[in-house]
Order: sequence, then structure tokens, then C-alpha cells
Amino acid sequence: MKEKFNNLINGVVKPLLRSNGFSKKGLDFLKKKDDLIFIINFQKSHGNSFDEIKFYINCGIHSTTIDQIIGRKETSDPKEYECHFRSRISSIIQSGADRYSILKETDLEILAENISSDLKAVINLFDSIKNTDDLTNLMIAKNGLNNYEELFEFLLLTDNWKELKRYIQKLFSTFGQEQRWTIFQNNLSNILLKHNRRETISDLLK
Repeated sequence: MKEKFNNLINGVVKPLLRSNGFSKKGLDFLKKKDDLIFIINFQKSHGNSFDEIKFYINCGIHSTTIDQIIGRKETSDPKEYECHFRSRISSIIQSGADRYSILKETDLEILAENISSDLKAVINLFDSIKNTDDLTNLMIAKNGLNNYEELFEFLLLTDNWKELKRYIQKLFSTFGQEQRWTIFQNNLSNILLKHNRRETISDLLK
């Protein structure tokens, strides 16, 4: 099964992604465009056996501009889990199955076709993200609480009040009735205090 997985990566995935500007590093495929870094990561399951290999495809977009603005150490080689936008490929293509598997009876041609189709959908999404503004719009729409403090601070420091209010209102509409909202609100209020802003989270919700 391991050999079949490696053949799938090297014979199908690598040529497809390389033709779209990605370079391979281990099981990560990276593409850099200005201040953006796009990542497609193949993650093997911990429950693999001699008879079956299960794996996930994780997707991420990182912005060095966001790092610069919020004072984070810049990295030109982030891991998928360090990205500002992160998603399993299943969420992007809206599939009910979040993993792939290779068994003895697996039709590798069909699996290769399915993975190629799924990767092309991710590439289309990545191609639609031209700059950090596009990335923050995607984060507002899809991130939920993932990197919510980083996104909040970036929008605050770039004085993007329209998008800041939109993001806070979206967060509140999703999580505002939960007990943990107080924790999120306090964390965001501390960012306002950190930068000596007079505005409050309540102001942004108006």
C-alpha cells in the first residue's frame, strides 16, 4: 500500500501541482506569489496498516504581510497548520468524506481521477486569491474562530473598520449566544487596549 501511495503522489499529484506552479517538499506542495504562500499537504493517518493507507489533504494560505503588520516573525516556509487560512479539501469541495484510502481492491485510476478533480477545485480557489485583501475576505467568510485574534488585529492595525465590523458581527451571530463568547470578547478587547483604541467590541457590533 505504501508503494501505491508513493506512486500516486509522484505519478499523479506531483505532475499536476508542478504544472500549476507548486514545488514539492516532503508531503507538502508550496506555491509562492508576492506576499502569499499556498500550501497543499498530504497527511497520512495514524491508523494506517499494511493492508490500508488512509490520508487527508489539507490546504492553507499564509500571508507574510499579516505577519509583518501584527508583529509576528515572518516565515517564508510555513507549515500548513501555521497558515492564516486552513481547510481540509473536503470542506472546500463540500464532500461528506474527509479522507481518502488505498486498499488492495482500490481502483487506483479512479482514485487518481477523483484526487486530480479535487485538487483542481483547490487550485481554482487559490487562483482567486490575488492578494492579502482577498485572503482576509476568505478568512472572514470561512475561518470562524481559526486565527480570529490575528485577523482582528490585522484589520484593526490597517484601519479596515468596515471589514472589522463585518467580521465581529459574523462571529457574534455564530458564537454570541454561547457562554464562551465572553472569553472571545475579552481576548479581542485586550487587543484594542494593547493598541490604545477607545472603541469597544460593543461599538463594533452596532
